[in-house]
Amino acid sequence: MSEGTTSPALEQEPVPLPDNDDLHREIFFCLPPLPSSLPRASLVCRRWRHLLSDPVFLRRFRAHHRTPPLLGFFADEDGDIEFVPTLRRPDRIPAARFSLPRRDGGDYLSFLGCRHGLALLVDRARLEAVVWDPVTGGQRRVPFPPGFDKGCIYKGAVMSSSGDGHGHGDCCLIPFKLVLVHHADLPDSIASACVYESESDKWGSVSSTAIPRLSLHQPGVLVGNQVYWMLLGTSGILEFNLDGQSLSVIPKPEDAHVTNNSGIQALRTEDNKLGLATFSKLGIQLWERETNSNGVSRWMPLKIIEQDRLLSISPSMRIQLATILGFDEDSNAFFICTNMGIYMIHLESLQFTRLFDGDWFTAYYPYTSFYTAGNSFSLSCK
Repeated sequence: MSEGTTSPALEQEPVPLPDNDDLHREIFFCLPPLPSSLPRASLVCRRWRHLLSDPVFLRRFRAHHRTPPLLGFFADEDGDIEFVPTLRRPDRIPAARFSLPRRDGGDYLSFLGCRHGLALLVDRARLEAVVWDPVTGGQRRVPFPPGFDKGCIYKGAVMSSSGDGHGHGDCCLIPFKLVLVHHADLPDSIASACVYESESDKWGSVSSTAIPRLSLHQPGVLVGNQVYWMLLGTSGILEFNLDGQSLSVIPKPEDAHVTNNSGIQALRTEDNKLGLATFSKLGIQLWERETNSNGVSRWMPLKIIEQDRLLSISPSMRIQLATILGFDEDSNAFFICTNMGIYMIHLESLQFTRLFDGDWFTAYYPYTSFYTAGNSFSLSCK
């Protein structure tokens, strides 16, 4: 190349860099989905606050991270329900922030479970189901369907209508489905279930089946389009099919010998199938329900978490007799109580995480959601 001649490459127009806002958004997606992350970043300047509070960005932020963090548990001690936070500061949510949505004069509320950022309760005095978003405080009261008003035991499940959930409106709820199950406190009783859809504001048809024992044990677990509840002290699991709105009982594994009702937990496996965890002296046995090409279903042993693996956390650890406290569908993890506190076990990695020093409650309901500390703005789904 002769002196004074410009290289053709240098004569080309420079490629424009992405807009600064686009760069910022891509960087913000890398922030962890913890309550303090976006509020702290929003304090830098007004421009950042505008970007971080944009509903489109917030939807993409949720979609990018997919799995919301575990904020804590709603713990039930004989009907006295309180929120127990599990995160450290500055992400720790004050327990008072998630106070139950009571009316003036008080309500008798029973907690039934959490899913997709929503919580489900029943008001037995007013015969209403209460769907509540603890992050925004929004709630909706739904009168029971006909025939569900006679002295019964209630269980239920709530989920977003879209199935992905964890969006928060400013003060109203995301569209949801609500399943309510009831049965009389009598031997060999009939259980009935019905599904409500918020978008149509209607209950569907009631489906019923005979169950061999009184109580439904633990919150329901959503697997695909089915919700499952353990039947206390029996060899059965109650199944509600959301598509067909049908209720039935399926058997537990014949080899699942459990002497304590709190030593068994329905769960969703990584293959999105119904699973079961049972405790014994040997450790934790995991099962998966397989369906062959002929439509015949059976239980298959999946894996065993040996007692030595549990004790490897600490030689002084002792697992309580009633050990399994709950299951988190978002992180695919279940929770056990030991003499050293409450631990979370991830099914895929078998990783143990110590959450807190455990008080003994009747039931734990893990609550996962995208949330911003101080509630300066919510991860909205507008």
